[in-house]
Amino acid sequence: MASALPHSKWPGTGCAVATAVLLWVATPPTWAHGPVGARPTPATQPEHAAAMAPTAVQGATHDAQHSAQHSALPAALPDLAARFRVTLTLPGRAPQVQTWHLQRSATLTVWRRGSAEADIWRRDTSGIHLARVLFDDRHVIDYRAGELRALGVDVDWQQLGTLVAEADLPKLSPVAAARAGQPGKVQKLRGTLSGEKVELTWDALARLPLHLARRSPGGRVVFERTALHTQAPADWPSAEEQAADFQRLDAADFGDMDSHPLVRKAQARDERAGWRKPHAH
Repeated sequence: MASALPHSKWPGTGCAVATAVLLWVATPPTWAHGPVGARPTPATQPEHAAAMAPTAVQGATHDAQHSAQHSALPAALPDLAARFRVTLTLPGRAPQVQTWHLQRSATLTVWRRGSAEADIWRRDTSGIHLARVLFDDRHVIDYRAGELRALGVDVDWQQLGTLVAEADLPKLSPVAAARAGQPGKVQKLRGTLSGEKVELTWDALARLPLHLARRSPGGRVVFERTALHTQAPADWPSAEEQAADFQRLDAADFGDMDSHPLVRKAQARDERAGWRKPHAH
């Protein structure tokens, strides 16, 4: 199984944190090659991949029972738009900093990572679909629900929009209430998830971190929420509008387009995320 959440593994992909699934743009570090909420299961992950990914998507079995299990979601997440300052620190390297934007609703989850990439996730009656926007290349790569299933990518819709699986919160220990006057609404938590040290300030009303730090021997990633709105402000960048006139590639057609440079680039990223088995290009 492969996951589609924002997850990060150290080193490699197939992480357990619903935070590193979001791809790091430019030269993505190995942990950042999966989508939020999507991660490879142990059977498909590279041996060196650690378990530090925000995992909303896990490898899929295709029977009706599995589908029904994932359709029984907890209470719907509140619609919102948020901005994060994301800092990645790898051993022996200067910290890398990006600004990430999240747009979240019942049928749409968009993660924009810096100025180079965005993942647009949509949910409808046929399943969950991904449109990956590559701004520098002026292309959109479409992963329709059937293609994600064929790749063994099973998407946890809720974790796509929370960075941390809410089911993991009880595994962390309370530190203190983060703000006076909001008992039980904002809480500091600390502990270990998938072998990574985690520090989390959880906003229970938004169901989204105010602060999330994950550390492993391979490095440290920190998410600091810097803005929160019920809907995206007009001056925030819109991935959908900017990509309206981009060329589109269907991931289901990759097998017939092996020589296309952008297809090879996308396939390599899928391999790092555990979505495809590595092969010679």
